[in-house]
Amino acid sequence: MKQQEEKRLCEKHNQALTLFCEEVLKLLCPLCTQPPDHQGHQVRPMEEAASHHRQRLSSYIEPLKKQVADAQKSISIQSKKPLELREKVETQRLELFSEFEHLRQFLERDQEAVLSRLADEEAIEKKLSANITEFSKYNSTLKGLLSQVVECTVLMNVELLLQITSFYKHSEGFSPSMFSVQLRREGCSFPFQYSALQKITKTFRVDIILDPETAHPTLTVSEDKKCVQYTKRMQAIPDFPKRFTVNTVVLGFPYFHSGRHFWEVDVGDKPKWEVGVCKDSLSTRWRRSPSACRGCWRIRRQGNSYDAPGAGSIPLLSEVKPRGISIFLDYEMGEISFYNMTDKSHIYTFTDT
Repeated sequence: MKQQEEKRLCEKHNQALTLFCEEVLKLLCPLCTQPPDHQGHQVRPMEEAASHHRQRLSSYIEPLKKQVADAQKSISIQSKKPLELREKVETQRLELFSEFEHLRQFLERDQEAVLSRLADEEAIEKKLSANITEFSKYNSTLKGLLSQVVECTVLMNVELLLQITSFYKHSEGFSPSMFSVQLRREGCSFPFQYSALQKITKTFRVDIILDPETAHPTLTVSEDKKCVQYTKRMQAIPDFPKRFTVNTVVLGFPYFHSGRHFWEVDVGDKPKWEVGVCKDSLSTRWRRSPSACRGCWRIRRQGNSYDAPGAGSIPLLSEVKPRGISIFLDYEMGEISFYNMTDKSHIYTFTDT
């Protein structure tokens, strides 16, 4: 047996409300339809109108559920961004402080500006938090609309049609067709590699050429004295006093006795090489491998491993294999630093040389 609905009376005509105007979304009595108030409007019997709007409301449920799920997913993604940002900021901060330590003379003027950029990046976290709050409010609104729709679909005809106007006004801008939720994405930009190495390059670059008279007999120096190639056979060449005859070495020119100097060595993809700096007193006839204690500071590659002989054979971890090595000599400070030309990263620094 169907539940008996309470009949409501028209406040104007004191007659039962049995009709519904689709133009103004309002319950009417038969006298309300007389001209001119609702002339030309689409007027339906209350039962027919209630059935129509109940079906229409039902079509909102799944799209609203989908929008709620999308909003919650967006909040979840956005919630992870502050943590990711903090990790990136901290990583970059550590890298910068490490570079400050090695290049402190060049960073005094620039340190404040760089840290200011990092502070700007940290400010993005506040924007992301505000963004999450905004979407949380939006999600709550969607949930409220969803609850209202579900409640309306089970109302009696009169109650449904009385509340329908309020719902449609409140949900203005929503429709059964989905619209995308667009998050405001805040970019997180960091400097790729600090500019101090570039400053060193411009300020202290020197042109190094190879000295053929120092080259081991298995080494062939090019005519322009810029390249050296290893040959398995010993060459018949003059035995100059400064020629290395035991260790496979060739020296560069000029020699340095003061100041700061920067140069680069292209190693390509060679599986084995050594580059470095030595004292001019290094013996050319010494039968042991040159080391820091004997006045030779170098790094080397042997297959897939990189180390700094004479520094306790410290293993050098390099995520990016260098195709070139940059060397910076600070004679007065007693420091020799090596850099990866491929990604501009610091490799190792000898001190108290």
